[in-house]
Parts: sequence; C-alpha cells; structure tokens
Amino acid sequence: MNTSTLDDNLRQQAERALDTGDFTAAAHLYERLLPDISPAPGAEDADTLAVRVQYALALYGLAQYPAGEVQLRHVLQGQQQLLGPDHPDTLTTLARLADNLGEQDRWPEADELSRTAVERATAVLGAEHPATLTCRLTLAWVLYHTVPRESQDTIRATVRDIVAVHGDGHRDAWAARHLLVETMWFLGQSDEAESEAHALIALREEHQGPEHPHTLRARADLALVLHTAGRTTEARTLIDSVAETMHRVLGDDHPYATGIEATRNTIAG
Repeated sequence: MNTSTLDDNLRQQAERALDTGDFTAAAHLYERLLPDISPAPGAEDADTLAVRVQYALALYGLAQYPAGEVQLRHVLQGQQQLLGPDHPDTLTTLARLADNLGEQDRWPEADELSRTAVERATAVLGAEHPATLTCRLTLAWVLYHTVPRESQDTIRATVRDIVAVHGDGHRDAWAARHLLVETMWFLGQSDEAESEAHALIALREEHQGPEHPHTLRARADLALVLHTAGRTTEARTLIDSVAETMHRVLGDDHPYATGIEATRNTIAG
C-alpha cells in the first residue's frame, strides 16, 4: 500500500497507552489497529511499519518476545525493501530486534545484530546520529549481559553521548542511565549506583510519572543497591512500597510484577 489507512483515533489511543506503560491495553489496541501480517514484506507503507514497531514495543513490555520478534522481522524486511538497509528506521529496527533476541537469551545473535547495526549506522549516519545512539545503546546493553566487567567504558560513553545529544528528557537517556545503574551495582560501585539511581528515578517520575512501570523498576533497582550496600531496612521499606504499587497498578501477573517480587525475595532473604 502506498498510503496509510490506519485509524488515527485508534492509533492515538494505542500510543497513549504505550507511553503511559499500559502495555496490555496498547497491545490490544495495536492488534485492532493493524492488519494481519501480509506474506509480502513490501506490501505495507513506511508509516504502517513504524506502527508495527510500536506494537512490538508493547509486546516487549509484556515479555511476549517471540510474538514481538515476528513483528520486528516483518518490519525489518519491509523497511529494507522500501527504505533501504541503511535508513535510520531500518537500523533502529535492527537494534530493536537485537534487544528482543537478547531477552530470549539468544545472545550470540543479539551481539551480531547489534554490532552490525552500530557499524552500519556509524558509517552512514555518524556516531552521534539519533539512530546510531539507539544502536549503540542496544550494543551496550548486550555487552552488559555478556561481558559485564568489560562493558563499563562502552556504557559510560554511550550515556555521555546520548545525554549530550538528547538531553535528559529523552527515553534513550533514561534507558542508558538505567543501564549504568545496573552496571555500577554489578561492579560493586554502590555509591555511584545509588547516586545514578536517584537521578534516574527523578527523571522518570518527572517525565513518565511515579507509577509508570519503568519508574517502579528503577525504584526496585535502587532497593537492590541499598540492600547490597548493607542498608537492609531502607531496602525492605522501599521494595515493599514498590511491590504494593506494582500489584495495585499492574496486577499480579504482569511481567514487571514478577521481577519486582524476585527482587523483594532477594532482599527479604
């Protein structure tokens, strides 16, 4: 199709749900909004393919990674054919796919795709192009999960460059700072991890709200940092508050709630 035929009202509802972290509602709305995947990857226009990426992000938030992978692979084929392999949207989708595969513990594939995305984006767009920064963030995340003790310099450089280009009001900046918190915690640098966690929570509360799933995850990570630093009472008080809010807002079966409970059990143990 050459012109998007998507329902604008339904699309706006889906985008609002995704932005507020209501991934279940967003996924349902995108399912209503989008046509079934065509066997011909070039049959959809660029706008529809971009909306499919948002649908995949909603599925990602629900930990429905195989379903999200189907969407992203379809989008990638369509964008490669319609926009070209080095278009910023195509390269960003490649990074999204690497994220997805990493969540499925398919780390060699994730590593290969994220490196390819960074190399191509840097060569074509430059190191500080927004699409390149997104690709670099994915590679940094993959390195944290595969070679964490060797990832610190890459992660710090990624955070620095994303904040320099986007400022602190961009979702890539929040994700990069969250990755830095996790890295500092893993490396035992509790003071820096705590400082970065407080800054991250303040940013997420300002831009996403105190009950957004990502804000709650940041607060849970802070609880883990406090626990590791030996401040168990503070950690338990914080994680109990986070868990109560998480269950009230998202319900007991939400993937984030499962992760919060795992952190709570770690601190309680």
